[in-house]
Amino acid sequence: MNNPITFKCPVCNSALHKENNSYICENRHTHDIAKEGYVNLLLAQHKRSKNPGDSDEMIRSRQAFLNKGYYKTLSDAIVQYITAMPQGFNQNILDVGCGEGYYMQELVKASEDSTLSLWGIDISKSAVKLAGKRKMGTMLSVASAYDLPFFDESFSTMLSVFSPVSASEIERLLTADGNIIMVGPGEEHLKGLTAHIYDEVLPHKGNYSVMDESESFVLKEEIEIKKEIVVQQEDILDLLRMTPYYWQITVEKKEKILALLELKTTIHFYVRIYTKA
Repeated sequence: MNNPITFKCPVCNSALHKENNSYICENRHTHDIAKEGYVNLLLAQHKRSKNPGDSDEMIRSRQAFLNKGYYKTLSDAIVQYITAMPQGFNQNILDVGCGEGYYMQELVKASEDSTLSLWGIDISKSAVKLAGKRKMGTMLSVASAYDLPFFDESFSTMLSVFSPVSASEIERLLTADGNIIMVGPGEEHLKGLTAHIYDEVLPHKGNYSVMDESESFVLKEEIEIKKEIVVQQEDILDLLRMTPYYWQITVEKKEKILALLELKTTIHFYVRIYTKA
C-alpha cells in the first residue's frame, strides 16, 4: 500500500488539499489547478527569470522528437528497471524535471493494473502544460528541483532524466531504502550530430557530480545504453533544436545539417541508480 502523498504549500509548508479546482492549505493559501490538470507551486519571488527552464521552442521540439520513439531504448531501460523492483509499479515515484512528460507516459503505459502513484515537477510551466495535455492521470506541478513541494520520505523511487537535482532534496524525499535513477549522456552521445558542428568533439561529462560528491548517497548500479539511430530529415530540426547546439552554431552550419537527407548518430546514455548511504 502506497503512503498517501500531498503537495506542500510553498508559502507556509502546510499540507495542500484539493477543494474543487484549487489546492488549499489550512492557512487558506490557494493554488489554482490549470485546465491541463497541473498546479503552479513556483512562487514569483523564487523565479530567476520570467519564464525559467527550457524555451517553448526547445520543449516542443523535444516532445516531437521523443514521440517518434528515437529514445525508446532508454525509456524501455527505465521501465524494465522499475518493473524488476520488488514492489514493481506499486509505489510512489517522482520524476524530477519531468519536462513534457514522455518518460512519465511510458511508465504509465507499462504500469497497467498496478497502484502506481506517479508525480512530476518541472520548473518550466510550458513543459508541465504539455505534460498535462498527455492526460496520463498523473500529478503535475510547476516547481523547482531545489525546493520540492513534498514532505519528507514521500517517495520510494525518484527519476531524473538529463535534469539538475539537489542531493539534499533527494535525501529528504526518499524513503530509507529508496532509489534515485539518474540518466545522463554518455561520452559518444549524438556524436553523429556534433561531428557536423565541431572539428574536435569533447566527450559529455554527464550530470552525476552532485550525487557522486554527496556523502549521503552511494552508487548502487550503472547501466550503459548505446545504440545507432537514423534520424529522418523531417526530424533533424527537432533534434537540433532540443539541444543547446542549435543556439550556439553559425547559420551556415545549421543550414548544412538541416539539408541532410538523414542523420546517422550514436545515442549513448548511462542510467545510474543511487541509494542512501
